[in-house]
Amino acid sequence: MDSISSAFELMSKGGIVMLPIFLCSVVALTVIFERLYYFFKNNEDTQKLFGSLNELLQHRRHPQALELCKQSKGPVGRLLSVGLSHKTQPKWKLEETLSVMGQEELNDMGKNIRTLEVIAAIAPLMGLLGTVLGMVQAFNKVAEYKGQVDPSLLAGGIWEALLTTAAGLAVAIPAVVMLHYFDRKMEKNSFILTKFSQLLVHSLDDDTGSENLSAKPIKRDEPIINADLMKASTS
Repeated sequence: MDSISSAFELMSKGGIVMLPIFLCSVVALTVIFERLYYFFKNNEDTQKLFGSLNELLQHRRHPQALELCKQSKGPVGRLLSVGLSHKTQPKWKLEETLSVMGQEELNDMGKNIRTLEVIAAIAPLMGLLGTVLGMVQAFNKVAEYKGQVDPSLLAGGIWEALLTTAAGLAVAIPAVVMLHYFDRKMEKNSFILTKFSQLLVHSLDDDTGSENLSAKPIKRDEPIINADLMKASTS
């Protein structure tokens, strides 16, 4: 209880700007824990899945491959389930289907992450604003003081003003760290989704070869899922 009362006392000393900083901290924590839960819930052993799926596709055991993908709880399983369900499509159409589905999965991964980026940017600025306002009040008190100025009067006003800067940084630093972590997770998952999509497309290439004679030309080295589009769509 003492620590809680001390925290509220510090917030009251920081002034009105401490309220939006506190709200930013609540939103940031909510986004962080929600995204951590999402990645935990959708975690899958992609190395094991890749080996099993590659073997099944090489032997054209598509029903078993589809069942394996449906058992997977992550984005790769969902993506390839859609791909295998549309395996009779021409190659260009299948790649288009996988690309759209992959972007949807990446959009789900990036949900609310840009909110975290905004909080990481504005929290220090709000803290700085609170400090400036606090310094103005402190020097205003000194200006109104008659006679010799007590240094402790100015020092007390300054340390209270600096509370908002400290609070803003305390919110922004974890937000920046977690934002970088989530961005790296999304880049990794973008690569994994593209890798599995290309595995599926190339394994089905022979089965749909006759239909692909009139298919749209797509470069072999062109990624099916575009990480740059993923970042833009989550902005």
